[in-house]
Amino acid sequence: MMKETTFQFSQPAWMILGVVLVALGFWLFRMADRRRKTDLSKLAHPRFQQRLIAGWSPTLRWVRRGLWLGAIFFLTVAAARPQFGYEWREVKRRGIDILFAVDTSRSMLAKDLVPNRLERARLGIIDFLSRLEGDRVGLVPFAGSAFALCPLTLDYDAFRESLNSVNTDLIPRQGTDLASAIREADRLFDAEKKNQRFLVLITDGEDLQGEAVEAAEEAKKNGTTIYTVGVGAGDGQPIPVKDRYGRESFLKDSSGQQVKTQLDEATLKKIAEITGGLYVPLGRGAEGLDAIYQKRLALAPKSELAQKLEKVPLERFQWPLAAALLMLAAQSLLGERKPEKKKKAIVSVARRVRPVAMLAGAFFLMPNASEADDVTAYNGGTKAYQAGEFEQAAKQLTESLSTADLKLQQKSYYNLGNSLYRIGQATAQEDPKKTIETWEKALKAYNDSLALNSSDEDAKFNRDFVKRKLDELKKQEQQKDQKDQKDQKDQKDQKDQKDQKDQKDQKDQ
Repeated sequence: MMKETTFQFSQPAWMILGVVLVALGFWLFRMADRRRKTDLSKLAHPRFQQRLIAGWSPTLRWVRRGLWLGAIFFLTVAAARPQFGYEWREVKRRGIDILFAVDTSRSMLAKDLVPNRLERARLGIIDFLSRLEGDRVGLVPFAGSAFALCPLTLDYDAFRESLNSVNTDLIPRQGTDLASAIREADRLFDAEKKNQRFLVLITDGEDLQGEAVEAAEEAKKNGTTIYTVGVGAGDGQPIPVKDRYGRESFLKDSSGQQVKTQLDEATLKKIAEITGGLYVPLGRGAEGLDAIYQKRLALAPKSELAQKLEKVPLERFQWPLAAALLMLAAQSLLGERKPEKKKKAIVSVARRVRPVAMLAGAFFLMPNASEADDVTAYNGGTKAYQAGEFEQAAKQLTESLSTADLKLQQKSYYNLGNSLYRIGQATAQEDPKKTIETWEKALKAYNDSLALNSSDEDAKFNRDFVKRKLDELKKQEQQKDQKDQKDQKDQKDQKDQKDQKDQKDQKDQ
């Protein structure tokens, strides 16, 4: 693949630490020399001091120290993750399509939510966006009309820029035309009919045009699921406006009475119900958007959206790491005085080589092979899950359960539960009994995960969700079995009645 040559550090802060450690080490060595000189002057007369240190070489001592400091510096360079060059890798994107339709009428400036309704909705969407990976997003602002401000895209930065530009002056025609927002969103979805399509409709007003329900029915036919989010209090709030001098007041009608916006929750609930979605109030902390993601969108099956080339930097930490090990080896082999005998020199070299060999051995043998296999199996399972290969994911996650690392084991049980749920979901229509068996295994995996970490809220939520789905399916199967038994009984009764009639006819003859 095509490569580029650019040098950089992924974590340059380690370089600063390296410089600090080298400077500190140099200062400590200088202080040690001064203290040694002071102690020597107390121990012997200056005339005899040279005899005491005659076999030692200050030059060799500083060479060894330099090697120590160099090794420390190159270790921090390796930790800074130097990267030289890039390669382009083909990456497949899997996800869903999500359009946000945001009400930009003046009533969204009401301050019953802090700092105001529109800003609270914007912050909620940004927080929602941080949870997504591989999903396409788009933006449709609306008031008395609607238009596509940001078409469906994987470029989240471009989406944020569009979202930050949304204000109540964006659409001159005021009002709340929900039907226009739904139809504009549905138009954007048309080019990608095969993918999961979701519309998140955020508004604080009532449907002034009265066509929203009809538009929702059209969207349902096209496979769009609508989640509606009500903003603000249901009792109505005055609509803030500013005059030409920038003074703030509230909108009034022709009779001088304040106009209040009314949240039409009934219509919003009906829109969501028609398309199989969900209605939620936004909440003071945008909890409603979080609920939509956790309860629905996070569990939605993902489709392959696109293939793209991604520029990946090439790691070069091996170079400074090798330099550090060589310096440590050289420092261990180098003495500060000449050995008196060749034999002693050989023994001295052996003693110095041994710790370096042990260090190199530890570097190449760690981590433990078994633990590495468990981590590899876990990583392979999560990648298979993200790719939609749930059978393979379950197999590899089961292999990773043998790990002695309880934290990894807990995560393996959790992801195994997710994989088993997806496997069961695929057979729910054709073989419900098999789905029941698979979902019971998923339930057990979630319980095992919670046994290792009872505070895992995601595992609790998924366990309860799967339990509800399992109970519903069991109930459906029970009703089906009862119906089958009743049909069989009715057929048997009809057959018995026919046999009795035939016998009676024979007697009459």
